[in-house]
Amino acid sequence: MKPGVRALGVAAVFLVVTTRVLAQEVEVDFSACQGMSEVLEAMHNCASLESVSRRLDALLDTRPYQMMFKHYNRSWRPNHLPKPVFKRMILSLRFEGEYTPGENSRADSMLKQWKGFYRDPSRYRERLRALEAVDLRTLIADGIRYAQGWLPPEWKIPGFYLPVIPNGGSPAFAIEGTQGFDFLQLPLTPSGGLDLEWLVATISHESNHLGLRPTTPESLTQAEKVAYRVVSFCVAEGVATEFISGPPPGRVPAIPGARFHIFDADMTRAWNERVAEEAQIVDHLASQLDRATSGALTAEGFDGDLRDYWLSGSIGRAYVLGSEIFGAIDTAFGKEAVFTAMRDPRRMFGLYNAALDAELQALSHCIRIPEKTVQQAMAIGNRTTSPARD
Repeated sequence: MKPGVRALGVAAVFLVVTTRVLAQEVEVDFSACQGMSEVLEAMHNCASLESVSRRLDALLDTRPYQMMFKHYNRSWRPNHLPKPVFKRMILSLRFEGEYTPGENSRADSMLKQWKGFYRDPSRYRERLRALEAVDLRTLIADGIRYAQGWLPPEWKIPGFYLPVIPNGGSPAFAIEGTQGFDFLQLPLTPSGGLDLEWLVATISHESNHLGLRPTTPESLTQAEKVAYRVVSFCVAEGVATEFISGPPPGRVPAIPGARFHIFDADMTRAWNERVAEEAQIVDHLASQLDRATSGALTAEGFDGDLRDYWLSGSIGRAYVLGSEIFGAIDTAFGKEAVFTAMRDPRRMFGLYNAALDAELQALSHCIRIPEKTVQQAMAIGNRTTSPARD
């Protein structure tokens, strides 16, 4: 091991490693995988409910699961997955009646993943072996390097914590300097090894999120703060999806030379369904911004819309809209224009419409953003600019 790698005993090298990758300190933590393996083994060995419950309590209080619960219970979806619900869902694998399907939609979807692993413990052990065999230092460095190329040069990806957490929900997430990965959904190759293309692409996608440095204009009114969120919410997923995850073409052609292409058949089908409704999506965006600038859309109202409209489904509308906007800007004006829109999202809609004018043939199928919406975005925090009126 090179300097900077901290080994905590023979077994713990697999569990927690801190390594220096490029200029970042990255802590990789697999301890939750081993901890949950012990819980499942105890259930298979007919341990008592009380004994398994104590093991789970201790495990769910560890750092990996603390970050997982922060992800699922964000400000815009509080109590989405309470810890007691997740615990009872796991217990129900052996102790029927601890959790009843229908109690919690997130736990319901997770339970489907868990049942397969509980019925076939060898699947769990195969993933542990696959993780042990991976050169994570090289993979992480590769993912960070690519992600950094799709950030303005002055925005640097910080060091981060990378736990792999058995949960069965989001395949990956980023929050508070953490990149979390779902152990149950790590894809394997036909030979049983980890799908490294997916892993590097996803590390890169989440690293790009962590490198974002959004700047909210100062002295905004409450209505303008909500309006700014409406304007900027799709930046993170739009950039990371379009330039790192390699989606199929939508109304914007696929990015030439994109390195990663991790969309499988189901994801592609869901993507195409969203592309087909882009006209309605743009109308919804325009209506939201109109309500926000007039003070009719509250922060709580936007949180609900973010949860139930923009991020719902296997492919959220925010991913598609953001990808199409930034893909069009890149097609017409290149990476520097993408960075301009990232630095000041108020300019994003205007740059997008200008891209449609500049590339009439390549972008002929794109949905134009209403000029009123463009002007409303530019007026946020600008006391000298008035939004267009109908």
